[in-house]
Amino acid sequence: MLSKTNKFYPYVFISSLTVLVFFIIKFSPGLFSLMEPDSYDYLKIVNSNTRTSVYPGLNEVFSFLNLNIINFQVFFLSLSISFLIFSIYKKTNNFLILLITFFLLSFNYYYTSFSKTILTESFFFSFINFAISILLLVKNYKKLHILFLGLFLGLIITIKPIGLTFAIPIILFLFIKSKRSLKLILIAPIIFIISIENYFFYLFHEKRSSVLPVAMTGKIFMISGHDNFDHKVFPTEYHSLLKNVQKKSKEVNIFLKSIDNALLKIDLTADFEAVFQTQLRNMIKVNEITFIKFQEDKRNFYICLKNNIGSYFKISSFYYLGQWLTGPKYIFLDKYNLKNENTIPLYDNLILSSSEFNKPNIIHLYASLLFFLILFIFFSLISLGNFYIDLRKKSLGLQSLMIISVQAYLIATSFINISSIRYLMPIYPLVILIIIIFVHEQLNQYKNKKMSLENKN
Repeated sequence: MLSKTNKFYPYVFISSLTVLVFFIIKFSPGLFSLMEPDSYDYLKIVNSNTRTSVYPGLNEVFSFLNLNIINFQVFFLSLSISFLIFSIYKKTNNFLILLITFFLLSFNYYYTSFSKTILTESFFFSFINFAISILLLVKNYKKLHILFLGLFLGLIITIKPIGLTFAIPIILFLFIKSKRSLKLILIAPIIFIISIENYFFYLFHEKRSSVLPVAMTGKIFMISGHDNFDHKVFPTEYHSLLKNVQKKSKEVNIFLKSIDNALLKIDLTADFEAVFQTQLRNMIKVNEITFIKFQEDKRNFYICLKNNIGSYFKISSFYYLGQWLTGPKYIFLDKYNLKNENTIPLYDNLILSSSEFNKPNIIHLYASLLFFLILFIFFSLISLGNFYIDLRKKSLGLQSLMIISVQAYLIATSFINISSIRYLMPIYPLVILIIIIFVHEQLNQYKNKKMSLENKN
């Protein structure tokens, strides 16, 4: 048996753990289908100019080599999980923490199922795991560490643009902590990867588009059903469109107000906004050109924000909490309908807005909902507690850096998009890590104080 001092120990540890995690994920239940609604965009670079070229490029390479990208995704995620578990173990030197981390990461099917579908999530998860592992393992940042960290931060940014909100706090932190020579080593791979992604993207597309206008339009349409919304503050050419939208949106918002179950209300609010994002054009009589023009007109979101800032913040706050929920509608919606005998507005559209989902049994659904709510409470309290501790110390530690990165990502996602457990999953291991390290450090401090008092006596 290899000792911890043996130079081959980390490699044997990580390799063995990777094999174990790989088989756990490979043979675990999958909650999603191979092809999700937006998977087609990722099959080839040419398929969509709203997606970056990283994942479609990798997919085309694997197709050319006649290799299965899903098997590689499972392996790569397994490797990143094992590397992260090893780094946590090295930091805490606690075998119980190793087991807890291993169990919470490897057996969370909401997390691992994304490695079995054609989406960017699996690689996005893995890049984040590797970046955080490097931050945990190194005490004095060296050139090679910074280089690899820059590499993974660049990949995080380019595979999903929302990754920028996660990466920026880390980049700024390292800029403050690192010497001048290391700053260039950090930025160089980030710029290189962004440049390479841009090069391949523009080989196949004349311009880069975004899904952001669709998301922002969905928010306007959702808010249009609120009592304080006035369509007349928008340009005259959009008045007829917004009046038609308001009728649908008011019907939805009246229904949502009738729901007493807060978790169900949050979940359905996100689903209805998804309907307004993707299906509204087919639901109302509207001039096609006017609808597209409204989506592309950037003024509309600013007008909505200026006149409905309260509604926007309320919905976004809903979505922040909604990212921690594993589908309350699967538990409560049928019971609510039986009790209230209400007809759900736009029901057929609501069904279409949801991806295929291999729904777990009711016990699993209740257990996962409770688990993530507890996780939310613990993480929120620890975030406040850790900031208070650092404020008293007048210094920003690694723990606070990780909290800031997680919170920046979650807040950006909730304000830009709708809520989904899918958006929590990239930073789920980091949430677990933050909670574990905080509890571990507090217990150590308590033990040290107790021992100190005993020695005095």
